[in-house]
Amino acid sequence: MCGITGIIACADRAPSADEAGRARMRDRLRHRGPDGSGDWADASAWIGHRRLAIMDPQHGREPFVRGAGDHVTVVVFNGELLNHRDLRITLEREGVAFSTACDAETAAAAVHHWGEEALDRFRGMFAIAWYRPRERTLRLARDPFGVVPLMWASVPAHGDEIVFASEMTPILEHPGFVRRVDPITLSGYLSTIRITLGDRTMVDGVRTVRPGGLVTIDCRGMRPRIDDRCWWRPPRASGGVTGADADDLVRNAVIETLEAHLQSDVERCGLLSGGIDSAVLSTLAKARVDPLRTFTALGGDGTADPDREAAAMMARRLGTGHVEVAVAAATETPIARWRRMVRSMGVPLGTPNEIAINALAEAVGAAGIKVAIGGEGADEILGGDEPILRLVAQIAAADPGPEVAAATLLESASWIAPGAKATVLAERWVDSIGHDAALIGELGAAIESGGSAAEPRSYLHWLQTVNLPGLLGRLNAACMLASVEARPPFADRRFAEAVARVDTADLFGPEADGTFRTKTVLRRGFAGQVPAEIVARPKASFPTPFAPWAAAMLADPLVSEAIRPLVRPEVSSVLNGDPAAHPLQAWPLANLGLWAVETGIDLDPS
Repeated sequence: MCGITGIIACADRAPSADEAGRARMRDRLRHRGPDGSGDWADASAWIGHRRLAIMDPQHGREPFVRGAGDHVTVVVFNGELLNHRDLRITLEREGVAFSTACDAETAAAAVHHWGEEALDRFRGMFAIAWYRPRERTLRLARDPFGVVPLMWASVPAHGDEIVFASEMTPILEHPGFVRRVDPITLSGYLSTIRITLGDRTMVDGVRTVRPGGLVTIDCRGMRPRIDDRCWWRPPRASGGVTGADADDLVRNAVIETLEAHLQSDVERCGLLSGGIDSAVLSTLAKARVDPLRTFTALGGDGTADPDREAAAMMARRLGTGHVEVAVAAATETPIARWRRMVRSMGVPLGTPNEIAINALAEAVGAAGIKVAIGGEGADEILGGDEPILRLVAQIAAADPGPEVAAATLLESASWIAPGAKATVLAERWVDSIGHDAALIGELGAAIESGGSAAEPRSYLHWLQTVNLPGLLGRLNAACMLASVEARPPFADRRFAEAVARVDTADLFGPEADGTFRTKTVLRRGFAGQVPAEIVARPKASFPTPFAPWAAAMLADPLVSEAIRPLVRPEVSSVLNGDPAAHPLQAWPLANLGLWAVETGIDLDPS
């Protein structure tokens, strides 16, 4: 993966950032691309790139400039195009020539040759920006599940211009951008710890390109003309495939997506969590990549850890070179790591797991490895989160409408529930968040897009369109801070399309004895290849002591002072007195206070 950024000025203006300012914006993404940098500019636009060299490491410098004369396309690509060899064959048959073996050049040639239609031919994890100088039109697109981030803003301070970047910090670095909090998204964060809501972000005026989204920005006039649409959506479940046929379908789909995600010209490793998802992927990878190294993060006190024991047993069985990474004993303390991550990314952390993931990725990078295969996405695609699935089964049984279902979910499974915010937030904030209508509406629409709110399977659409992009974004950000590309083979459009054909009963559901099955077809399909104790293991959360971490952060006077405008005085008093006793409030509030300190963004809703 890489880092991309750029400025496109409207009408006949020039970008407001000077050469030094552009370099600062680009190099804010150095951790995403430590292997090199590149720029392209004309009188009205500048595009920058930082490269993490995975495919054809000696070549492939970006931006790519395709075409000549009046038919030029400037392209920057971030991610992996997994089917680039097949696409390259098709393009070559149509007369397209190449100068490297890099997948990014294939992507650049595809959008130059086919335009927007290229996106539906792409398979992989990516963000791509392409600009046509003659048309003065910029296009920004992301992969189907939003593994790779991309955001943009329209900045009016120096005459309208569009700024885009892989992360928030280059946009905050822009000389004309005014830093203000987005109250609606901040309220959503307090409930879900997601840093986006639809296309909104934590910063007012900064928009994210949605997963499977395409934003087209015409900069010919004094003001940009913007079109925002989705080029891909997760498929609705069709069902029909059951039993042994379902096992075969999913087994073959897992093998196929794993093989596609192994594409690399540099070393790959496996991330072992102790669960079935990573065990299946590492088992398949070891048969195709030998030797294979595996890595496991140790949480809690690093001793009595069943995940550690399961991962170590799996590594011994496979014969991998295995590395255990104790989060608390890594190169910096969890609190120092947390501070650095927020400072570098320009956004709050979501789950405490990001601290562990970053420590793990740092160890992977220190071992000289750039690509890591992990099991993220299996729960959302295959139905693996038992507490959530039990909850949605109860909600669905009441046959609610989608918004009632959404509101019930949020009240039952939030860090700070919408109904509790009137007792937590300062009055000005309560007046600014609109009763969380945007949050409830987003969740309700996601459920409805999957079918009826009376059907538990419909809620997988919510998990896939809302929760999964947040999880994948956190994985990507935490790993790329260590210059490591994390690849989640389960979060793949072809795999999701295959699973949509499987009957719900072969994925998850209650049993007569009160137990609840999860990822049934995956467990059956790999029962002969993965140890029985791994197949039977339930999903477990990574053990992070986030309550004392939050307490330590809130003990910083600058952090506690930063959240005073956000919360009621009595809440401040409680958090200052014993934050560890209120962990579900303390964690997101500590993050927001730290974010305000590190970015200079006041937590003021006006």
